Amino acid sequence: MNGDADGDRGGSRIVGEEALGAFAEYLSAVKGSAPGTVECYSRHVRPFLSLLAGADGAVDLWGVSAPQVRCYVTDLGGRYAPVTLKLIATSIRSFLGFAWTSGWTSCDLRGAVGPVVVHSSGRLPRALPLQDVKRLLDATERHTRTGARDYALLLMLFRLGLRAGEVASLRLDDIDWASATITATVKGGGRRTYPMPDDVGQALVAYLHQRPTCVTRREVFLQVSVEDAPMNGSAVTQVVARHSARAGLGTVRAHRLRHSAARAVLAGGGTLTEVGELLGHRSAGVTMVYASFDLSALRVLVRPWPGEADRA
Repeated sequence: MNGDADGDRGGSRIVGEEALGAFAEYLSAVKGSAPGTVECYSRHVRPFLSLLAGADGAVDLWGVSAPQVRCYVTDLGGRYAPVTLKLIATSIRSFLGFAWTSGWTSCDLRGAVGPVVVHSSGRLPRALPLQDVKRLLDATERHTRTGARDYALLLMLFRLGLRAGEVASLRLDDIDWASATITATVKGGGRRTYPMPDDVGQALVAYLHQRPTCVTRREVFLQVSVEDAPMNGSAVTQVVARHSARAGLGTVRAHRLRHSAARAVLAGGGTLTEVGELLGHRSAGVTMVYASFDLSALRVLVRPWPGEADRA
């Protein structure tokens, strides 16, 4: 390996392809990685080194900072699927560990890569920005019985983060007006009690005032065209899809509003713990999928890095 010494910085200027060759040899000989893995890691690290290289193809790894590393990985988020992005991050993290033990970097930069959280389905959750939620709600004709019902239904999906089936199964007895709470039957058959926000309460009152008094069913949300039969989860999802199309948002499903509820909590200064409490997650690991929404939390990953505070 040819490197140019620079004072106490060590041999930090390294030709990118030579660095990749040494990294590949390390993966194969020391880590025992399969040839396919070596090729894959090298392929994903090459663009990172190319971005840092000068006109002569050499890279000054000693001068690379934690924010540079994190920004590089974050900027790839819009170009690659989450599973691919996670592989790229793993490759760069492995290379930076090798570079640190080789004396090419001024500190261990592996942590600067940060987490890439992938949903079990292989996709990151998609949420509506607040202005699109407002467009969705405004698409309802609240002066009509159907519109009042749909507005209350949409608002509950967004404000409480309920699933379509959970909203559909709500009964009048689940609403405690005195304590301003709503108790829902949630996934798995359990019961959870939620504080009832003022806007949700007002929307429910407006809808119930338009609901025929002769109806004896105890379900909160009823279909209008089928002799006041109770709605099911599919009907709730159709309501969301219909109004999203009317609002010019394309096809939005009910679960997108659950993701939007999580995003609204974080945008309002809440924590991932609060998101988990709202959505009823039993494991913090499940809630971590929403870390992609928490920009302030991601910035913490690069702020307190060694040496950065001293140069600020």
